[in-house]
Amino acid sequence: MSVDWRFVLTGAKRVFDSRPMYAQMMVTDDCNLRCAYCDEYTAKAPLPDLAELKSRVDLLDHLGVQVYDFLGGEPLLHPGIAELIRHAKAKRRGSNLATIITNGFLLTDKIVQDLNEAGLDFMQVSVDSIEPTALSQKALKTILPRLKMLAKTARFQVEVQTVLNEATRDSYQQFRELLKGLPFAFGFSIMHGRGGRIAIQGPEYLDLLERYGVFEGVNFYGQHLKEMLNGDFSRPWKCLAGSKFLYVNGRGETQWCGQQRECRRALKDIDLTWLRSNARHKPCEPGCALGCVRLISATLGEPLKSMGASISLALGLGQKPAERRNP
Repeated sequence: MSVDWRFVLTGAKRVFDSRPMYAQMMVTDDCNLRCAYCDEYTAKAPLPDLAELKSRVDLLDHLGVQVYDFLGGEPLLHPGIAELIRHAKAKRRGSNLATIITNGFLLTDKIVQDLNEAGLDFMQVSVDSIEPTALSQKALKTILPRLKMLAKTARFQVEVQTVLNEATRDSYQQFRELLKGLPFAFGFSIMHGRGGRIAIQGPEYLDLLERYGVFEGVNFYGQHLKEMLNGDFSRPWKCLAGSKFLYVNGRGETQWCGQQRECRRALKDIDLTWLRSNARHKPCEPGCALGCVRLISATLGEPLKSMGASISLALGLGQKPAERRNP
């Protein structure tokens, strides 16, 4: 994990300058699954050329990005994914972070070894339920052997991420029991509808968050999330998408995020003036449940509340988040 004091100090600068810190980059729009709640893929979309993907990383690095999420669709569909990670990790003398967000169905021992050698820092594996549901094919029944292989082989950190909804909430404790003993972190994504607005509410979800915790260091968002689950969207916040957070789609265009697709500009045309123009309140803020955007907006928008905890987490200091303790 390439977090050093140079990374931390550059991250502190991002609170005050006009440069982005975090980018999500679509490696491909295609996906091997067809989950009902997902609208961020295009079946059988062509794979972008590896050289083009590398050039997008070059542009993001030039803008100042320190943290990359490589996603899709399904990023492991791209045969050049390990080489792309290696290219990203060569930037800033390796003082950056690279994550792959995957459904894990395509994981093999060779792919994991290639990603080890490329310097991958994190892998987020999306697993929603024990058995397949009408909403999601991402089931533990299918993916468990691959998770056990990851536990033995991966030199990067792994997090199992679950989209919280009515099909997953009641079996989540059993889900965690089945994974007890694997050296992974766990997290929640809150199901949203089109536009990113929260799509679930109720005390059952609050009970889960109280039991397993909200990610440390973004307590402002954690409290806001609880309020939204109670149907209260009144708390103000400022979305930093298109400013500190960039989302690059499969065509190489930068959007505010994966759900707000009207505000687009070719990545090669992004400049500081455009970034500054997006450092403002947006009409889609009330009810937004997009965790990555909220994380960056809370961390950089509330620096005095979150900087200390964020640094401790980044450096592996302090207490583990509640969700990493065994239930």
